[in-house]
Amino acid sequence: MNAKVFNALKPGGIYIVIDHVADPGTANAPDTAHRIDLAVLRSEIEAAGFRFEAEHDALRKSADDHTVMVMRPEIRGKTDQVIYKFRKLG
Repeated sequence: MNAKVFNALKPGGIYIVIDHVADPGTANAPDTAHRIDLAVLRSEIEAAGFRFEAEHDALRKSADDHTVMVMRPEIRGKTDQVIYKFRKLG
């Protein structure tokens, strides 16, 4: 998906990603909890050719248990999320 976004953007285009945070090293989190390790998220997007520009903490929630499925009604709207900004160079 990241490669498709990269190809669709003009040089200098901005790519904003918001995703649910998983604990570092949690390889199966996308399948079990609909979350992602932030290092994996960033490396996958950079591998598509984007340059990381910024992170914003407006959606961060430190009390979130990073192992709970984000679709569960009791956690919906209370998950720890990251906002990343990337740019297509060129």
